[in-house]
Amino acid sequence: MIKKSIKWFGRLIFIVLLILGISSVYSIYQAKKHPGELPSILGYKVMTVLSGSMSPRVEAGDVVIVKPSDPMQAKVNDVITYKLDSNTLVTHRIVKVMNKDGKVFFQTKGDANNVADEKLVATDQVVGSLFFHIPKAGYVANFLRSSTGLMILFAIPLLPITIGALKNIFSIRKREENTDLKA
Repeated sequence: MIKKSIKWFGRLIFIVLLILGISSVYSIYQAKKHPGELPSILGYKVMTVLSGSMSPRVEAGDVVIVKPSDPMQAKVNDVITYKLDSNTLVTHRIVKVMNKDGKVFFQTKGDANNVADEKLVATDQVVGSLFFHIPKAGYVANFLRSSTGLMILFAIPLLPITIGALKNIFSIRKREENTDLKA
């Protein structure tokens, strides 16, 4: 029973690491192929949170998954990710929807902030809405994007193969030694 549990747990960890690895490699490929664009998987964008402005819901170091959404359908209390400028993305909650000169704008606020954000957010700045978040996974994701992390990520699946090969080598040597002793 314990062996089955350990085997099942090992397979689960392997699958999770494999998915993370493939996602990381794909994200790195997209970032290199399309610099300046946010990597996405099936339209969903994966980002690491850098500040605690959305605490306690989303903390610094968490990974957020942002789904594509129609900004015209956004409403008060929705959490959206938007482009503040060409290099800065912000994930905040909508506190007010307003029309200004025939255009829709959102006033946003971080849950941990005392006041709403100064600049209004136009619908064309919206990247998407918060789908879900993974606590502290940003630290893991950032490590996996490093050269050391990628090497470890590729070494982990090779480890059982290497161990199996070494067992076979030692088993063959032991048999050969036993055969030599009998002869």
